[in-house]
Amino acid sequence: MKRRGFATLITATALSLGSGSALAQAFNWKKHDGQTVNLLLNNHPWSQAVREMAPEFTAKTGIRLRVEIFNEEQFRARLTTQLQAKSSDIDVFMSLKFREGGVYDKAGWFADLTPFLNSPTATAPDFNFNDFGDALRKGETVNGKLVGLPINLEGPLFYWNKDIFAKCNVAEPKFLEEIPEAAAKLKACSARGDATVWAARGIRGAIPYAVSAFIYNSGGDFATPDRKPGLCQPNSVKGVEMYANLLKDYGPPGAANHTFTQVIEMLGQGRLAMTHESSNEFSNIMKFPGRDKDIGVKVLPPGKATGISKPIVFGWGVSISNFSKNKEAAWYFMQWATSNEMQTKLVQRGVAPPRASVFNGLAFKAWTTELPVRQAWANALVEISKTGTDVSFPPSERIIEAREMVGGGVQKVFLGQGAAKDVMCQVDADVVNLK
Repeated sequence: MKRRGFATLITATALSLGSGSALAQAFNWKKHDGQTVNLLLNNHPWSQAVREMAPEFTAKTGIRLRVEIFNEEQFRARLTTQLQAKSSDIDVFMSLKFREGGVYDKAGWFADLTPFLNSPTATAPDFNFNDFGDALRKGETVNGKLVGLPINLEGPLFYWNKDIFAKCNVAEPKFLEEIPEAAAKLKACSARGDATVWAARGIRGAIPYAVSAFIYNSGGDFATPDRKPGLCQPNSVKGVEMYANLLKDYGPPGAANHTFTQVIEMLGQGRLAMTHESSNEFSNIMKFPGRDKDIGVKVLPPGKATGISKPIVFGWGVSISNFSKNKEAAWYFMQWATSNEMQTKLVQRGVAPPRASVFNGLAFKAWTTELPVRQAWANALVEISKTGTDVSFPPSERIIEAREMVGGGVQKVFLGQGAAKDVMCQVDADVVNLK
């Protein structure tokens, strides 16, 4: 899979799909008054906001929302079960197209949204689909079909507690190789155990998201030049080893069961010195008292030896189940949830907007300039949108399984169940053998 650039989000020019009194008269927000739309969502600041703001949608349309939110592992298990059963109990669900788009499309689980988008009776005249960056629109298109709408822009960022660093007289890491050096100094300083030096995703399914930039910045890649699995390459092994050793030597107990929820809780409580975690959790971190003053945030530092900075960047999307009996009402929800008005409100909750008009708008700029840490977060988003990739797995049509193998391999390394080179070479072989 080729890397998708997201810079177009920042520079996209707003274009209108249509305007005029005829279109305005054709579309009616109350057309599906009395219907209910069922949402199955991953635990995410966007999802939490939608649940809280659901009464606004009902007031506007008369459509009631039934919202179910689960942590990612449970969300994926429930979604897969429902879709495999061709259940009509789900109308709208979240998905990552780079991860499961091809699999879901082949299974016939996505509804084709193009007919709704092109219909003046189904799409509001001011929806302005082209306001989403070109790469984001393409990212929601699978095999030529529009199967989703983007809801955010995100990627993992480097967070550190500046007060803990200052207390221990440790400098902010400027290069990737300086992170383990800083960790060693922080561990010596914090010998009393008042703070954990490092925490990151340790549960196998979540690891690829966080480890990828360590691999890339170390000069490694998930693929060889001839497009075969490449985790056995020396620099790929080096990146895996650094991530695994940080967890093994400086991480909290039970790290193999940790995902973003445990990491963010520690960071928010001021008990964590540094991590590499989702930009999308920024608002949750800032809810804790004092974090707006002592947390630093930026893109993971580049490799000192390589000069490479290649972060992960992507956006979640929302899709309509092909088995839904309320597809057009579901499409009304999706328009509202991804509208300029809604995204402007979500900015206040730290959800990075995928619409260019909102990202470049006065409301977002006013919000970010209120606090230096918000501006640093916004600057990091701009950087990852220009330099990032969504590839966090070896070349394979079985992306979900390949990602699980990567996470399982890294987990084995930090649990001491094998040397990094041996384990990652075996991962490459296992991915090749996927049928």
